[in-house]
Amino acid sequence: MLKLYVWLKDLLSSERGQDMVEYALITVLVSVVIVLAVMTLLNQAFADWATDLATCITGPASACDAIF
Repeated sequence: MLKLYVWLKDLLSSERGQDMVEYALITVLVSVVIVLAVMTLLNQAFADWATDLATCITGPASACDAIF
């Protein structure tokens, strides 16, 4: 029982892997910021492309000239 207590105490007070966790959190934060920036900047361009594609699919063949 004492060995388990000592092992748990060492595990909770150990700082091994702390740098890796910090790098992972920074990576996640940077990734979220990049995704939000791309979504914000390209939102209108994607909407326009989707509208053009829908027009090409449902409209006459000449409507596809603007896309392709």
